[in-house]
Amino acid sequence: MTDQSLLTPGAGNAAGIRTERHSHVGRKGDLTVELHFGDFNTGHGRQAALVLVRPGRAQACIPFNTLWQYCERNALQVMVPPLTEQLYGFVTKMDSFRVMDAILDFLDDLRQAPPDPQQFRDMSLDSFLEGCVQEGLDFFVEYGGKRQRLT
Repeated sequence: MTDQSLLTPGAGNAAGIRTERHSHVGRKGDLTVELHFGDFNTGHGRQAALVLVRPGRAQACIPFNTLWQYCERNALQVMVPPLTEQLYGFVTKMDSFRVMDAILDFLDDLRQAPPDPQQFRDMSLDSFLEGCVQEGLDFFVEYGGKRQRLT
């Protein structure tokens, strides 16, 4: 059993967080479930997140680094109520169960999320060489026994 103080209910749901939608994952009742990428202010940088969307109303995020917390025994009592309140404005037992069902049904999609597409956005040689210079690395090519430095 995990120490209660390690759980972070509502993490990644601060106002003003901008995300990029990656894919539609599924539906559960009136909730649409999507996979997004963004920085959720959890101290882990850009990462994947499962986003529960109540169309036209609100959304709640489950960042990748908090995934394990929703598998804990007391997740329904600790982790889900802040998300339910964010989505519905108040917490009812049925809404909490719907939110928890959506999370558990699609948690594996978050676990298997692909790498952030922005990470590999610019894969040109110029970008690579610029990265080498920024990190203080020398890059060279050896052809016909002669070495040519590119950075």
